Amino acid sequence: MMQPGAELVEWIPQTSPEFRSPWHLIDWCAMIEACLVRPVRGLCAVPIRHHKTETTIHGAVWLLTKRPTLRIIILTHSHERAETLGKRARELARVAGVGPMRGHDTIAKWQNDRGGGIQIMSAKQSRLGEDCHILIFDDPLDEISSLEPEARQAADETIAHYTARCMLNGQRGSVLGVMSRWHPDDPIGRRLLRKGWTYVCFPAIVDLGLETERAFAPDVWGLAELKATREEWAESDPTEAGFWAQLQNDPKPPNSNIKDPARYTVLPDWPGHRTGYGLDLQYSEKKRSDWAGLVAIRYWGARGFLLQSERFKLDLDTVYDKLTAFKLVHGAGPIFSYVSGPEVGSIRYLRKRGMVVQGMPARFNKLVRGQKTIDDWNTGHLLVPEHGVWVPKFVSRVLQFRGIEGDEDNEFDAMVSCRDGIKGPGLAQRTKTVGQRRM
Repeated sequence: MMQPGAELVEWIPQTSPEFRSPWHLIDWCAMIEACLVRPVRGLCAVPIRHHKTETTIHGAVWLLTKRPTLRIIILTHSHERAETLGKRARELARVAGVGPMRGHDTIAKWQNDRGGGIQIMSAKQSRLGEDCHILIFDDPLDEISSLEPEARQAADETIAHYTARCMLNGQRGSVLGVMSRWHPDDPIGRRLLRKGWTYVCFPAIVDLGLETERAFAPDVWGLAELKATREEWAESDPTEAGFWAQLQNDPKPPNSNIKDPARYTVLPDWPGHRTGYGLDLQYSEKKRSDWAGLVAIRYWGARGFLLQSERFKLDLDTVYDKLTAFKLVHGAGPIFSYVSGPEVGSIRYLRKRGMVVQGMPARFNKLVRGQKTIDDWNTGHLLVPEHGVWVPKFVSRVLQFRGIEGDEDNEFDAMVSCRDGIKGPGLAQRTKTVGQRRM
């Protein structure tokens, strides 16, 4: 008797000779095959570059070869991606002899002469009133939207909507989800907390760190290359969030593991200090969400002592007034800010008013940018006053930092700007301020 999933695995290269049989995905293929005999609630996490999407699209067409009347909806993360998958599904269906009939043939939706077919759309699109027999979601979120709570909620609601409309012969239709994961609260993560779902998960490196360590699919991606990719990825992403999420399918919560800060009671009076300021300007699509954060830090060597921090509504005249007041109290020093988009214009405006802010390109995401600051904070190289009206709320917000756009983390981002400006190469070396208190 043939092993479950094997028929689809062997059918794939028969239909697409450029591919080999994906035996490493036989458990996922078995879930797809099972949709013909019972309602399936199946989830699968597959590392990137392991042929999950081609296998899934082939699987949808294979189902039509067995039952041409099936109506299948496939959800993905964007309209552009939906068009790409739609073209591929249509090509395969024609090769398999279950493709579109004349007059019912578009990229997004097509129907064969038996009434079955495939409709592919993004999770953002609305197809209210569309019914299906089988629902498949394949990466309904990309690496950006997966970090946004609103996007995760919207994707979840879309999947739930079509799950409710998925029926076959008076029974619940099958729902399958396959992803390379970015966030523990993604559609797979949410369904793992619910009843009735079967989950198969494939890490790219099995038994990571043990003597039995090996590649999940060595003929697809060998262990040595996986390790080299991990090292290369870590150079630009020291949190290794991408490695754990996209290759190991074990997404880590997007927090930064920030500890309680080191404290000081009296500010040192050692010579040779550097005072710097960090500014964060947070613009959003909703005007009420625009905020600014400002911090002052005094450095002796590698240790920074927080002098003051404030978070306030973003108004450029107010920003100018706050910077002026901070400098009157804490002395002269360079102002640093990570900038992109509208922030560039803002620091030009401040410069015209005589307040020079040194902009630094905001490369990488906030969590990656903040890692050096987090390390300094956790190791006692950034100290916070024992007392101060502003201190409790500042520390509370720092401890809640997650690196997600829209969070109330302006003061943390300002601290990152100051820390990187003062201690980093280039800018900091040209703008040292030693023991001065003039404007």
